[in-house]
Amino acid sequence: MLSLVRGRSKRARMLLIAAAALVVVGGLLLWGPVGLGNGPLNVQIGAAQTSTAWGNSPVGFALPLRNSGGGLAVVDGVELVGGTRFPGPRLLGLGVLTSSNCGGAWPAHAFGRGFVFVHCGGRYAGPLIGHAFGPDPARIFFGWPAAAEVAAPRPRGCWVMTKVVVHYHVGIRYYTATDSYPLAVCRSGAEDVGAANNAVLSAG
Repeated sequence: MLSLVRGRSKRARMLLIAAAALVVVGGLLLWGPVGLGNGPLNVQIGAAQTSTAWGNSPVGFALPLRNSGGGLAVVDGVELVGGTRFPGPRLLGLGVLTSSNCGGAWPAHAFGRGFVFVHCGGRYAGPLIGHAFGPDPARIFFGWPAAAEVAAPRPRGCWVMTKVVVHYHVGIRYYTATDSYPLAVCRSGAEDVGAANNAVLSAG
């Protein structure tokens, strides 16, 4: 009886190992090799920012992507992370602009198939997902001009973002870059501006 139990336990372990191997192989076939760490792409903002939204219209902010590597980095997806007692931003759209040297959040409105900032930034130049960013040339200081469009906070409320996660690949190697991006946006007349500002300062 003991050898029978041991035999079943050994077969169960072998089945688990085989299943795990299939998952790994399937992932490699579907996504390619997984890179270590953030890889060459980053979107980190070094300072906490707080902005005001004046109505129900969407707001936008820059995603200054920097590619420190030697190959093209193709963006596959972007996540905006909250992580405080305030809601996080609700993503509406992602795009590439001709210029996005704009700090904080700005009013945004539809432009063609995408969006632009009001009173800052350049024209909409296409979707961010699937866009390939080359290595940073010497003239790039704020990063390649990518941007996000998000919903305004609820009336008299705020939202707080702490991080941006960018999924991308270089050749057949896939990466997930997680970078600090402390940003708070509050509606005009919001009651918790001070608390939202403290939350974003703590995140920074």
